[in-house]
Amino acid sequence: MLTRQALIAYVAALALVAVVTVVLPAQGMFPPRALGLAEQDLREGQVLEVVERSTRSTPGGDIVTERFAVQVDGGRVEVQRTTSASADPALAVAPGDEVLVLASPGPDGTTYGIRDRVRRVPVMQLAFIFGLLVVIVGGWHGAISLVGLGATVLVVGRFIVPAILAGRDPLLTCIAGALVIMAATLTLGHGPHRRTWIALASTAIALVLGGVFSAWAVDFARLTGLTEDSVTLQQLAGSLDVRGLLLGGIILGAVGVLDDVTTTQAATVFELREANPGLSPRELFSRGMNVGREHIAATTNTLLLAYAGSGLPLLVILAAQDLQPGILVSFDALATELVRTLAGSTAIVAAVPITTALAALDAGRDRDGTRRRGEPVASASPSPR
Repeated sequence: MLTRQALIAYVAALALVAVVTVVLPAQGMFPPRALGLAEQDLREGQVLEVVERSTRSTPGGDIVTERFAVQVDGGRVEVQRTTSASADPALAVAPGDEVLVLASPGPDGTTYGIRDRVRRVPVMQLAFIFGLLVVIVGGWHGAISLVGLGATVLVVGRFIVPAILAGRDPLLTCIAGALVIMAATLTLGHGPHRRTWIALASTAIALVLGGVFSAWAVDFARLTGLTEDSVTLQQLAGSLDVRGLLLGGIILGAVGVLDDVTTTQAATVFELREANPGLSPRELFSRGMNVGREHIAATTNTLLLAYAGSGLPLLVILAAQDLQPGILVSFDALATELVRTLAGSTAIVAAVPITTALAALDAGRDRDGTRRRGEPVASASPSPR
């Protein structure tokens, strides 16, 4: 059963998310910026049959031309599509498949083309399976973590992205959004305990330090922040700060790992205090850092692998050019990924001693081993009561 303190904390966390995702947008804080994108008339349809399929040979390989009968808005239309015979099998369309159909008006009438598949149902099914697994394995904490996950999606989609599109500074926006995310997820996931507030304070300090270091590192390495997507966005939005987007991406990429680092370090120190109430703040800090050093090695590697996974096509392309490593590192695209990893890891490394010190100072005040009234026994995985 939830305590009154826990209930108030949960309501406050959700209220904070509601303010930045509902109240602020409703007050016109983020006026939408026109990006000059052409409106697309996309409709959902279902493939009824393959009317015609033909293959012709070209110097570049076989080309397949297909004509489908597709049911759209209760009517039947014919859609023609041309693909390479060696195209990914996932692009193949068969009767019964649901597709996104692009309607293009023209002087000779409306023409239709298959733009993509309708993936709403499989995505929702995968999300349901994931949520069910989290609840089965994690129980109450798993269910609460799903609420925190929903809060993260809302803050990113309803606060961070609209604010950047409205012309707000991307770095400051991402730091503010990350703090809201951490305040909500830490409170919901770990309860209103002293170690939770220490983890939140440590995360805030580490995020600010990480933002400052990231800004310096990007300027020092003279990175442009220009990628295919950012160039397109800059062309559409005009004065959008692409380097700010790079800095904001670094912050968002590191904040998830910071959650793990700060909560674990805080819980470790409180567990040490619980096991040996006579430890001084200095001893708590020293022993907590022994765990923290192991944590640094694991989490920085995690961040590197996360960035390497997202940028794997780029790494393959650069490696295929058979250039010296020093030359490869000079490319803006690869240098950006390396600086992104280094800057994000710096915030993580800074969070370990910061969290350990704050937790040691707080936990070490009770040298006689007695706990404050209403304070629960420290645990790495606390359960709200």
